Amino acid sequence: MRVGIIDIGSNSMRLVIYEVHGKNYIVVGQVRQSARLGQDMIDGHLNKGRIDFGIKVLQYFKEYMDSKDVTDVIAVATEAIRKAKNKEDFLTQAKVALGNDIRILSGEEEAFYDYYATVNTIDLENCLMVDIGGSSTEIALIQDKILQESISIPFGSIVLTEKFNLKRNRKNEQNLHNYLKQTFRNISWLKNARGLPIVGIGGSIRTLGKIDRFRKDNAMFISHNYSMEQKDVESVYDLVREYLDGNVKRIYGLSRDREDIFIGSLATLNILMKYQNSRKLFVSNAGIRDGLLFEHLLGRNKRVHDVLEFSLDNIIENHMYKGYEGKDLFKLVRVMYSALCRKYPQLLGNGKVLKTATYLFDIGTNINYFQRDRNTFYSILNAPINGLSQKQILMAASSASIFSANDLLKEFFNKKILSARDIKVIEMLGILIKIAEALNHGVSDETTIRKIELTETAMIMEVHTKLDPIFKKDELKNYLSRFRYLYKMNLDVRFV
Repeated sequence: MRVGIIDIGSNSMRLVIYEVHGKNYIVVGQVRQSARLGQDMIDGHLNKGRIDFGIKVLQYFKEYMDSKDVTDVIAVATEAIRKAKNKEDFLTQAKVALGNDIRILSGEEEAFYDYYATVNTIDLENCLMVDIGGSSTEIALIQDKILQESISIPFGSIVLTEKFNLKRNRKNEQNLHNYLKQTFRNISWLKNARGLPIVGIGGSIRTLGKIDRFRKDNAMFISHNYSMEQKDVESVYDLVREYLDGNVKRIYGLSRDREDIFIGSLATLNILMKYQNSRKLFVSNAGIRDGLLFEHLLGRNKRVHDVLEFSLDNIIENHMYKGYEGKDLFKLVRVMYSALCRKYPQLLGNGKVLKTATYLFDIGTNINYFQRDRNTFYSILNAPINGLSQKQILMAASSASIFSANDLLKEFFNKKILSARDIKVIEMLGILIKIAEALNHGVSDETTIRKIELTETAMIMEVHTKLDPIFKKDELKNYLSRFRYLYKMNLDVRFV
């Protein structure tokens, strides 16, 4: 089944098409147009020219969905349509153009779907979520992954830019700052979110993350779950101000269709982080559309049990062949890792990295079997993995392809993304995956590790196998010397 989800926002209109099988999904198409329905409103009425353009966008969305065999359509609109006095003019034409009704979300519903996307794609127990749109800003307090408080404020990047005339009079910026501070002071429950990390949603937040990644030469990382310090947000804010004053010629990552309204969004986030004493921002790629998708997949307000596990299962189901042994290998790897952590504390805290590397150890075969290791590295680096930081994803990609990615690791080491200690840990994790591959030898659910004993000179493993271990032993020989070099002890595997 293919599902098209349309989000008619105040700044942009987006369509995402998902191929859905049970609880698994994959994006097969996406279209975005900057319609700016919330701009140039007069006395609360949508501008006729912008309505006409918005209808043309929906007609194109319909043609695009028809070409992709979309069977189910979910279309929603937010603040610009919600507050417009002439909303029916738009909705009547929109239904004809699209062939479907459009549901107008309340501010509370916007906050809920943002929350639902956040808890199912980012592994944080407690955070303050903020979605800065074109005409509204949703803020929500999440504690123990439960939505505790939320509010929809009727301003966003477009509204603030117009209200304070930021395009023509930059001196009004201080008035904007005072206005934002007073707004936040009026939200009594914000005091319960002091010091919490902020999860940022929306195009402006993604743009902020993109600029920061370019600024730090980290553009290869995906944007979801990318983290920034408050000082980074401040630095980008200062950079954008310099650009608008004509002192900087270009900002990599800032698109032309957003640069005139970006300062309002950036000011909102910067002031909020300072007001809340929030030191960390997590950029989210997931928002209302993803919340609607999870409602379609799981039902109303049902959270996934494990954010990382759910995303890894989704990748495997969508991309890997029948009989793929990644999850089976992890049963072996997990036992070795747990035993070795007692002797090598530098391995602690890398369980998620190792799990991801093992689950996706051979995903590169989906592209080219004979180049699978290098393809695995790039596939993991760019996969929609939720619940890991960019550095953890890089370490997982490296651990899964360690014996074919040394040249790639040097690049990240030179960029100071990975330390010498990180690379050593990657090698120590990677060899465990290779040993598990040798033990499994391509046959799932056949081999188990019954017992591990660590001595001063060796790791002794008692391994049960139903098959003749002659080929397993032969394969293991390829990794014994590397294990000895990395762990400073021998590997003694005893088949029973």
